[in-house]
Amino acid sequence: MAQQKSLFKNVIFNFLYTGLNLLFPLLTAPYVSRILGASNLGLVNFATAVVNWFILFAVFGTTTYGVREVAKIRDDKNKLNRLFSEIVIINGILSLIVTIVYFLVLFNIEKFYLDLPIYLIMSVSIILNMFAIDWFFQGIEEYRYITIRSAIVKLISLICIFLFVKQAEHYVIYGLISVMATSLSGILNFIYSRKYVRWEWKNVNPFRHLKSLRVFFLHAFIVNIYTNFDQIMLGFYLDTKAVAFMNRSKMLVMMAMTVSTAVSNATLSRASYYKENSEKKFRSLLSEMPNYIMWITIPISIGCLCLAPNIMYILGGVEFLEAGKLLQVMSITIICSPLSSYLQYQVLVASGKEKVGLYCAIITSGLSLALNIIFIPMIGVIGAGMVQVFVEFSAVGMRYYVAKKRLGYNEITFINKSTITYVIAALIMGFVVSIIRLLIGNLIISFVVGVVVGTTVYFVVLMILQEKVTLFVLNKIKKTSRLI
Repeated sequence: MAQQKSLFKNVIFNFLYTGLNLLFPLLTAPYVSRILGASNLGLVNFATAVVNWFILFAVFGTTTYGVREVAKIRDDKNKLNRLFSEIVIINGILSLIVTIVYFLVLFNIEKFYLDLPIYLIMSVSIILNMFAIDWFFQGIEEYRYITIRSAIVKLISLICIFLFVKQAEHYVIYGLISVMATSLSGILNFIYSRKYVRWEWKNVNPFRHLKSLRVFFLHAFIVNIYTNFDQIMLGFYLDTKAVAFMNRSKMLVMMAMTVSTAVSNATLSRASYYKENSEKKFRSLLSEMPNYIMWITIPISIGCLCLAPNIMYILGGVEFLEAGKLLQVMSITIICSPLSSYLQYQVLVASGKEKVGLYCAIITSGLSLALNIIFIPMIGVIGAGMVQVFVEFSAVGMRYYVAKKRLGYNEITFINKSTITYVIAALIMGFVVSIIRLLIGNLIISFVVGVVVGTTVYFVVLMILQEKVTLFVLNKIKKTSRLI
């Protein structure tokens, strides 16, 4: 049996990976927003949103399914070779079919045809989707490689953006750089995967996975309706500027959420492994995860609420200041969405109950679609933000009820001594940050001071109150520093 990797090290590497994902847009967003402007940036965002729907069909649920199945058999080399080959074959076939459908749509809808260059460039993402095998490396818990690869690709992308995106008309070049970055990641993945697996052409049956994949795909499809379809609706109902505001707000929310999902993503494969081998360890892991998630998301949510105008100004300039209210509305989803993902993937998927999560997603997406149709024409982009908050609350509530009441995972709780402590510390932090904003008029300086002082206040309060997660993390950091 292969030596099991340290879960703490997996989380640390995933934090580093997440840090790169946070740093990259922080470095590029201010520059790109000012050079391209909200309308051109919104056009790229709209094209990306459209293409992502086609990629969803090409992926067909393999990202989550692949992690779970690889985690189960990672100690058996022959089974791993076969599984890897079968999933890649499925991705390859579907990527080719979806690419053909994409071109048929592209040349038959005027809105797409009028901006043909950007949509043609984006098609490369669909074609090369077959190389997107991060699910394999997550399944074998190879987070060190994922982190290093991400750093290399993002550095190359950063250099290209500053070298080649010089004026508003270069939005097509910006789209090309984004696509090529994804393609390079895929190529590097395939080269490195040879260290762990080899192709199997005999005794492979990719179609045996289709029944299970159908559930994962439907869930991803339904979730995309309530997480991403609003950008498509804003593009058709309003304009690309509204799409840019929503995309920028969602980018910031996602940046904040990825800090917490770095913890849960690193535990998906371990949760699946424990469920297969040790029910006791599985339940113990489930009980611990919500505290780690909210330890991060509660202060970030409060911070975004207090500093939304500063953040939008820094990342987009004066033109994006009006999107500050949208970010404030959506900041609560920073807490809700990671908890929903935790319940779906670490609880339901790891337990083989993904169909239950699918039913929850169907209800949530129905609500989202109906409410967006009502509120976007009435209130515009703020309406879309309000709907997003409501559906995320609904998603958490339904999955929580199912996990505790239907599946009997009574270990899961979101309100306890630790979470109350996080709220108290975050509110004190928020009060201090608000005072700083009132005292310092400059949006950039007040943001920097607010983040530094606010973060310090939050963790000092937690240490004074002897909060257990904080003490555990500090203890781990001390031990790691001694080894270094």
